Amino acid sequence: RHHRPQLPIPPELLAKMKEKFISLSTRPIAKVAEARARKNKRASTKLAAAKKKAAAVANSSEMSEAMKLKAISKAMRGQDASRPGKTYVISKKGGGTKGGKGIKLVDKRMKNDKRSMDRSTKKKKNGKKGGMTG
Repeated sequence: RHHRPQLPIPPELLAKMKEKFISLSTRPIAKVAEARARKNKRASTKLAAAKKKAAAVANSSEMSEAMKLKAISKAMRGQDASRPGKTYVISKKGGGTKGGKGIKLVDKRMKNDKRSMDRSTKKKKNGKKGGMTG
């Protein structure tokens, strides 16, 4: 009962199945596309608001040119659509710490591992500094 012979699959059916899998794997992931669209929308709304503010500043007459420039550059400054990063909180044994928005509870080892990873990537990026080594 457990040793049934494998029936031979016709080559044209096998080719069809392979084609289907290839088409599935090349298709873009919907969630990734949605996230990118959200990010672009956020950036465009921020840019539109900044442009509106800049136009209002440029049209105002009671400001000097230098003040106008400063106000416009300040309005355009926050145009990166990056979200604030997570803060890592080490959870204690008693379980008194609570997670929330933008907070990730980790154990001591996890936090240390992350710090060491950041340190090593920073070192790779900057290269070794200093005079004679060895």
